[in-house]
Amino acid sequence: MRRLLVLAVTLVAVLGILAPPVMAQAPAPKVTITGFIDQIGTYTRNMSHYDFDYSRANDVQSYGRTRGRFDVIGEVGKAKAVLGIELDMYYGQTGSSDNNIQGNATSAGFGASGGFDLNTDSRTIFELKWLYTEFPLPIPLPTTVRLGAQPFSTLATDKLAVYANGDFPGVAMIFDITPAAKLNLTYVQVEESLTGGRDGFTRGEDWAVIASFGFSPFKGLDIKPLYSFFEAKGLTSGSARQGRGGVDTAASFGRPGLTEDRHTIGVDARFTAGPVTLQPTVLYQFGHREAVVQQAAYGTVGTIEKADISAWLVDVRAGFNVGPLSLGVMGMITTGNKAKTNPYKDINFFQPLDTDTSYAADWGTQIFSLGIDYFNILNPNIGGLNPGVAIGYDKYGRMGGGAKVAYAITPAFTVGAGGTAFWTHKSVDTDSTLTPTGGLLPSGGTSAKGDSQYLGTEVNLSATYRFAPGLALDVAGGYLFSGEALAHRTTVGCCNGVTATQFNSGDKAGVDNVLIGTARVRYSF
Repeated sequence: MRRLLVLAVTLVAVLGILAPPVMAQAPAPKVTITGFIDQIGTYTRNMSHYDFDYSRANDVQSYGRTRGRFDVIGEVGKAKAVLGIELDMYYGQTGSSDNNIQGNATSAGFGASGGFDLNTDSRTIFELKWLYTEFPLPIPLPTTVRLGAQPFSTLATDKLAVYANGDFPGVAMIFDITPAAKLNLTYVQVEESLTGGRDGFTRGEDWAVIASFGFSPFKGLDIKPLYSFFEAKGLTSGSARQGRGGVDTAASFGRPGLTEDRHTIGVDARFTAGPVTLQPTVLYQFGHREAVVQQAAYGTVGTIEKADISAWLVDVRAGFNVGPLSLGVMGMITTGNKAKTNPYKDINFFQPLDTDTSYAADWGTQIFSLGIDYFNILNPNIGGLNPGVAIGYDKYGRMGGGAKVAYAITPAFTVGAGGTAFWTHKSVDTDSTLTPTGGLLPSGGTSAKGDSQYLGTEVNLSATYRFAPGLALDVAGGYLFSGEALAHRTTVGCCNGVTATQFNSGDKAGVDNVLIGTARVRYSF
């Protein structure tokens, strides 16, 4: 694949050389800065970012924090360079230092780079998000090229985070074939092996390609077919592969040469007719994954098994907008494995390339997805159980849906409400043990039995008040009536360095209701 990438870059360079020179005077450079600053206050009960025990009614946290996002854009004509910087800090020092580089990442607070201490002088807190160049390619077909650390945006799908979302290092080429047809070709360098293990480099040569073709056969209908291929050698990014079904992402894939080949095909579409919108997405995944068996119940420990991948994701949303009233409904299903299925031989759960924890973040839930406080979501530290990362729930898949309503009382003030319920596609073994990097390990291996599918029902209330140019106050709350499928057992020492001494031998975690309330002031510029 590396040879193909070099060939593509060389071809771009040759085409640029062969293009006729432009004699007109170069336009003057222009620099702009855009972004936002959020000031957030949040109260939660039983979110349990740190102890993984969702069964204690006194598990409460409240805090204030701030996020700043700044994009510096330098332009010369149609060419641009973009630098994206982000800062996330709590009000007050939360750990042994004012940042999570010098201090402990857990005690510094989930998600943030640290906490502003007294006098607020803080170091090493900048996050570099984007660093890319974008320019038109001088060939007859209008083409835009982006090189570097950049956003996925709509390169894969128009719907948020159903396959590829967030940011990546690589190359994107956008071909404007006609005003109503656009071809997107994307190369993603997930990990880089450099000269390999003989010289001490431990990462694999992990990469992905994405091809999508968006077109509008007639006004009101947008269709975007998608094909993507992802290859991982050994260990890979936790965004692309999470521990599920007890398959430990460190022990099961740490041997050099183990390969995962994952194909994803499907279509994303949007139909608009007056006040009605319909947005269906259907994706199918297939391929193979090699892993080292770690549990005797699934085979001979230490041997390599090859699993067949076959999984579906279907997400359908519809809306009705008339005047100040907006109505929405959604339904989704992603397939899963039975509790007794051997995860070293069969994989029926869908695996996105990268959601950036954002699946359904545009829907309105505050617990089953990221809400206006984008540090809070169910199971935030366990990727395979995190619904914004895995889409499904561990290896069991997920299905469900809901409805929402919003009403603009004035052009500046909008209120909303909604309810969403989810089940797993296959029944969860609630006697499973939550492991640090393997997700839920079923009790009994291939003789395990699932006993619950209901994950819970979340209800939400929200309001937005745009009280001045560039300024908006958002208030939102969510309450999750938790289902029995969230129950599990927790090992001592699991997870994230937290010792689970609060459990007796018969205790289970993950069964109590969850509450969140957030207020946010955003200044956008």
